[in-house]
Amino acid sequence: MNFIKEENLESSVIRKGLVSGLLLSTLALTVLTTSSVIGEESKVYAKTNNADTNILMRVDTKNGTQELKKKFEEQIQDIEEESSKKQEESKSVEEMILEQPELLNDVTFVQNNYNAVTQVIYSQPSYTQYVSNANALTASGGVYYGPNGKETYYNLNMSGVVDIMRGMGNNDNYWVREDGVKMLGDYVIVAADLNKYPRGSIVDTSLGQGIVCDTGSFTQNSDTQLDIATDW
Repeated sequence: MNFIKEENLESSVIRKGLVSGLLLSTLALTVLTTSSVIGEESKVYAKTNNADTNILMRVDTKNGTQELKKKFEEQIQDIEEESSKKQEESKSVEEMILEQPELLNDVTFVQNNYNAVTQVIYSQPSYTQYVSNANALTASGGVYYGPNGKETYYNLNMSGVVDIMRGMGNNDNYWVREDGVKMLGDYVIVAADLNKYPRGSIVDTSLGQGIVCDTGSFTQNSDTQLDIATDW
């Protein structure tokens, strides 16, 4: 009986030792795993005295995260700026003027987009109020050098001029634009050298596209000058 008790006691001690060993092994494995996860350690190999030494370096995850966040924010900002720039570029001149009518007071903008600006002003005469004296012929300026050279203005009865155009088959309506420019249909009435610009010719002016309907003595001095009909 004592022998059996001693054997049972010995077996119990062995079992307790095995359990303790397993617990210690599990604890050690848990500590190592936790340390590996929390520390995010990476192995760096270096050579010292011709022997490979395994060095553990702890990565500064906080600084790394901040740097990544900063780079990400910079990339987002660059993308947004590029997108905004492309949207600006894709806008038509008419849309830009609609949003910012004061652009018509910008000489560079008008010069770079002359044809488009002319069409906008022609289609919406109210925009002429934004046009600077530096961008078009005005009553106060008297003279302006437009896309085809020197421009001046005159104010005479247009009935005879309109009759001539009717005789040529032009039946467009004669009217006076809000800014005082005399029109035949969609075009500004212009006097020019008929040898260079026959009646009915379409020419660009600082006040919009014009149609040559008249001429004058000024052509003796210049075959490129345009005299624009207004009520000024």
